[in-house]
Amino acid sequence: MREALALAQRGRGLVEPNPRVGAVALRGGAVVGRGYHGYYGGPHAEVMALRDAAATGAIPDALVVTLEPCSSAAGFGGKKTPPCTDAILAAGVPRVVFGASDPDPRHTGRAKAALEAEGVAVHSGVLADECTRINQPFHRWLSMAVPWVIAKWAMTLDGKTASRSGDSRWISGEASRRRVHEVRAQVDAVLVGYRTAVLDDPELTVRHVAGDNPIRVVVDPLAALPLSSKLVQTAVQTPTWVLVGPDADTAAVDQLAARGVSVLPCAGGGRQIDVVDGLTRLRAAGIRRVLMEGGGRLTADLLARGCVHQVMAFVAPKVIGGADASTPVGGVGLAEMIGAWQFGEVFTEMIEDDIVVHAFAT
Repeated sequence: MREALALAQRGRGLVEPNPRVGAVALRGGAVVGRGYHGYYGGPHAEVMALRDAAATGAIPDALVVTLEPCSSAAGFGGKKTPPCTDAILAAGVPRVVFGASDPDPRHTGRAKAALEAEGVAVHSGVLADECTRINQPFHRWLSMAVPWVIAKWAMTLDGKTASRSGDSRWISGEASRRRVHEVRAQVDAVLVGYRTAVLDDPELTVRHVAGDNPIRVVVDPLAALPLSSKLVQTAVQTPTWVLVGPDADTAAVDQLAARGVSVLPCAGGGRQIDVVDGLTRLRAAGIRRVLMEGGGRLTADLLARGCVHQVMAFVAPKVIGGADASTPVGGVGLAEMIGAWQFGEVFTEMIEDDIVVHAFAT
């Protein structure tokens, strides 16, 4: 189980809000297969461990997994994968040991019952506390009404996301930009503010890696997104949603809709929307994992409302200075350090010359 726990942590930062899960297949007490949930929407740990064993011709007589296997096609939410209980039964594994029970009350105990009904011996609770502890993000998400939001930005060593003239191409290196495209392929939606959509005119698609494009979502209270923008021009090919407020121009809304843009009315007023209401509507529409790519005002608004759950900051070894140069988080800011938004479980990785800092909201 300790080996399965170590495997599970390989997925941190990549699978949330899904749980981090590791699995080890055994034969006569020896390890014959290892697996972990590697990315959101990807194969689950049990399936990977069974595949690993099958690749060597081994037939496992036990499977050790950190979390109770999923027992429905809905899995842990988000992009669906087949039930792991089906894979276990198909592989003929006679014994399953898991650490923590599935905290989702809709699924707790179902896998144990389903496996035992087919004659599989099931033992649970091994290192349960440790298996539960590694999945605090998953536990938190189960009580949320909004999607899991990852705030991503690229900045220089002096904390700038663009020069004083607004130039931001490119802060991070090519390999880091490719990683961002990998993350886009592993989320349900990419979210940006109106200013970012206008100033950068981004495509927000997956171009540098294989994968599906996410839904592009723009926070646009007045429905002022230019019809000539890349997002609108490609809305028929790649789903584009706009969150608008009650003061949005009706004619502008109709023009966006006529070009294939989905318009979601949200609470708010003037140049603001209620971001919690907007995110709640996204969750109700099936969006569970969101990559938020700017700008600074939107990031500040989401932080203030407790709606940033994970940060992925790319730090490039460059300095540009400038008192008026943009920073990752805009808005008014906080007056005192005691009120700072706190993040924990911090870890870093190197992508060529860039440092990527990962952190989770506490």
